[in-house]
Amino acid sequence: MAFIDPREVAEIKSRLSLEDIVGRYVQLKTVGGRLMGPCPFHQETRASFSVTPDQGFYYCFGCQASGDIIEFFKNINGLDFNEAVTQLAAEAGVKLTRQGSVPGSASRGRASVCREVNSWSNSFFGQHLQGSEGRKARLYLEKRKISQETARAFALGWSPDGWNNLKAFLESRGFTPEDGVEAGVLSRNERGRIYDRFRSRLIFPIIALSGAVVAFGGRLIGDGEPKYLNSSESPVYTKGEHLYGLYQARTHITRSSRVLLTEGYLDVMALHQYGYENSCGVLGTALTRAQVKRMAGLAREVVLIFDGDGPGQNAALKSAEMILQAGLTCRVLILPEGQDAHSLLVARGRQGMEDLLQKTSHGLDFCLDMLNRTKSPGETMKWVENFITRFKDLSWRSYYIPRVAHALGLTEKELREKFTPAVQKSPGDARVWTQQGRGAEQRDRELLTYAVCFPEDRDRLQNKNLGLVLTSHWARQFWEKLRAMQEDDLSSLSADESAFFVQSKMQRPQLEKEKTRILGQVEEFIDRCMTRVSTQNLKSALSRAQQNQDQDEVRRILKLLQKSF
Repeated sequence: MAFIDPREVAEIKSRLSLEDIVGRYVQLKTVGGRLMGPCPFHQETRASFSVTPDQGFYYCFGCQASGDIIEFFKNINGLDFNEAVTQLAAEAGVKLTRQGSVPGSASRGRASVCREVNSWSNSFFGQHLQGSEGRKARLYLEKRKISQETARAFALGWSPDGWNNLKAFLESRGFTPEDGVEAGVLSRNERGRIYDRFRSRLIFPIIALSGAVVAFGGRLIGDGEPKYLNSSESPVYTKGEHLYGLYQARTHITRSSRVLLTEGYLDVMALHQYGYENSCGVLGTALTRAQVKRMAGLAREVVLIFDGDGPGQNAALKSAEMILQAGLTCRVLILPEGQDAHSLLVARGRQGMEDLLQKTSHGLDFCLDMLNRTKSPGETMKWVENFITRFKDLSWRSYYIPRVAHALGLTEKELREKFTPAVQKSPGDARVWTQQGRGAEQRDRELLTYAVCFPEDRDRLQNKNLGLVLTSHWARQFWEKLRAMQEDDLSSLSADESAFFVQSKMQRPQLEKEKTRILGQVEEFIDRCMTRVSTQNLKSALSRAQQNQDQDEVRRILKLLQKSF
């Protein structure tokens, strides 16, 4: 990940309005001095999502989602930090400079070249679809009932027949053949000859959520193999990370908190064309956890629309398992055998799809039914073990164990004993984010809340040795991150730390009224703790001196103890 100057991030925040950015996705109303609305990150109808524009933070009282304008834009669009900053910088008119020399800096330069190669290749393919050579592809789309509007929305293209068309075009734009190979649009054979990877194919650009074309899929029109071909992996494209059509669907998914997931390029386009604009596809490979994570950033429910043949049902089983394990709601629609989403919509229209969507199965019910019908007892128990143990949060295990036991005729008690380990607490590792342990943890929270609210006093607290009086690992780790933080940049914080930071920041207006008194109490508490530590050290030293029968040292330490008291 490139280093971005925190001052540039601060400049972006100063130029853009958190209220305006959030308002694109959430209907906000003023309630008691704050802006409130339904949270876009979990399903709800009441207003529990709070935006505080003057402080530059948001916080959900329901799911504890929190952060600043960068964090919001990143999560709502399923971007990484750099992608979010880059897009917001363009909107704010801030020119970014990448800082520092870090591992992989050369590859980041290559990534930029690959994005440029893909952008020019996309233009090349798009122009040829509209030209005389693209007539074959246009007739194919017309035959498959894909409208020109849909083809434009998905930026479809055509790769002409021939071995050097794209290669020559890229060279005319200043790129080397090696650049094309690295970007995945040209290929190199065993003798070292470089040639066009896509020839006589209908081209489907694969677009990242940032809007950049990262790869292409190509369908052969006519006879030959392979029928489908994708770009090779590159510095900007890894198989299994992207979803076809997610870029076009992202805002519709966010608004509905629901995504329809299907298998093929034409399936996705047909769903969009018939009004299901919150649809995307798995790009011809088995669904991956990285793809599930991308959907989880945008939606709370995934509806699988898969083919009714054996491979389609098995793919649905594996996909539903991963989606449920990600904490999402999952529903499954297995299409009538011999049909896919595209053919069903063409034959029956939107109403035909609506009728089937009304009959979807819950993801877990589908999985358990599949196990009962198609798996042996041994395979079933192996699936149950993999499914349950994947949940690290024991509350999720508790939620699913009785449902699995009931459906499969198993004993709930035995499943609980097998898959719910005894909770072991390790001293000093309890987390303040839960409400357990109100003593030392609560003091850590209060000390750090002050440090979050008043960054101008952090050096003063460091000189007082605040880090030495914090009692738990999480608190000391958070304090170190807080000391290194510039301009309230939350990018280094975990989700829990970010939530605590924002919650603390929201208390500043109240704390500010008595800041002097509170600071005095904080410093007094630190002094007492340091005195206690010093006293404990002196007592340990006194014990060692007595064991060594060093009377001079004993007298010296006793004087120091008397002075400290």
